[in-house]
Formats: sequence, C-alpha cells, structure tokens
Amino acid sequence: MSDKRSSSTVQRAFELLDLVAAAGSDGLTLSDLARVGDMSVSTCHRYVTTLLDLHALDKNASGRLFPGVRLVTLSQAWLERNTLRNLAREELEQLFALAGETVHLGMHADQGVVYIDKIDSEQAVRLASRIGAVVPHYCTAMGKAILAALAPEQRAPFLVGVVKRTPTTLTGLALDEELQAIAGRRWAFDEQEHEEGVRCVAAAIVSRSGTLLGAISIAGPAERFSRQTCNELAPLVLAAADRIGQQMPDPSP
Repeated sequence: MSDKRSSSTVQRAFELLDLVAAAGSDGLTLSDLARVGDMSVSTCHRYVTTLLDLHALDKNASGRLFPGVRLVTLSQAWLERNTLRNLAREELEQLFALAGETVHLGMHADQGVVYIDKIDSEQAVRLASRIGAVVPHYCTAMGKAILAALAPEQRAPFLVGVVKRTPTTLTGLALDEELQAIAGRRWAFDEQEHEEGVRCVAAAIVSRSGTLLGAISIAGPAERFSRQTCNELAPLVLAAADRIGQQMPDPSP
C-alpha cells in the first residue's frame, strides 16, 4: 500500500511501463496503452513523450511502443549487485553440469516468479524462457515450491484468478493437495502445467532467518526430460537450494 510520501506520477509511469512490457513482441499503440491504462489519450501521450525522451520506452516506425534501452541498463545494474543471483551462480553451474538441461533461478515477487538467472541447455531443442520474464506461481515448479513454503493465509493472494493453462494444470482442491504434498517433501514438479511439452523440477530458497527468497529449477522438453529423471534430480535441486539459502546474509536489523 502506498503512503503519503509516494509519488502518484512515478507510480503511473511504472504502471504504463509494466503494460508495455506485458504486451511482449507486439508492443502497444498509444491508444491501446491509454485504454488498458484507463486514462485519456492526451494524458497518456504526456507520459509516453517523457518516457520516450528518457529512452525508457521505444517506438517503431508504425508507432508501436516497446520497452526502451534505458531499462536494460537499469536491470543489468540490478542483476550485477543482486546477492541471491551472485551466490546462486555456482550452484546453477553444478546443476547444469549434472543434468545438461536448462537451469533457472527465480525470485519471489508479488506479480509472479521473476527469472533472474538462467543457463541454457546446449541441446538442439531448448526452452524459450528469458531473464526478466515473469511466470505464475500456481502452475510452475518454482512457483509451487514457493507457495508451499508459505502459510496458507500467505499463499491465498497468489491463488486468485487461477485458470487452466494446459490440460494438466492443477486447480482447486487438486492444487491445494499438491501444495500440501510439496510442503512435506520440499520439491515441486511442473508436469507440463505451464507450457505443454515442458517438464520441470524445483525447490524453494529460504534464508537462515526464514525469509522466502525464490527458487531454483531444472527444466527441459518433456520428450527427453522424464518424470523419472526429475525424481532423481529432485534431492540435488533441494540440496542446492538449501546451500544457497544458508549463504544468504540475514537482513540488517
């Protein structure tokens, strides 16, 4: 919740940036952005003009808006100083050496799980995920591992608006039971629940002080990354997550 010291103008600008980013490779026209941003075209134009001048937005020849290069430099600066990412890198490399499949590091956030690091599989068929992408909690292995580490009342907000993204996506009671099972064993599977043809195994990262930070995962095409392989790798993923969590410094008092 915002307090009296916050700037509504800055908040609105970031809301517009989020909307443009969420549009993906199609971008948005000014009128589209005004509509989804619930503001007049003239007001939206003032924001967009400033964001274009700051290179926080970019505009192509047809007038469609996209995230600008300024955001790349800002995000890179954040990634370079992120303690979780820096501490986890060696563990990602070791899991990649063991599995030969794509390894992800995700950060727990209100909007979902944010990929903050990744090592790509070297095989011909690989995943299309990218650093900076946000995926839902409820239908991904990393997200379910994170939800299972939360108390029921804490995870409830992340289960609003759950829909079946694939035929195997768990919802309702089935999802509740799955989260209970994950809480017991401490690793999670994605059985093509977020994207058909992709299987994943993950474990949550929790600091020594009990702060839930994110998750680490191994993912690959379901045709070569079997459930049996996931079962074999699960304890190794959990051990890596625990080692990362133990290295995380406690927050300052």
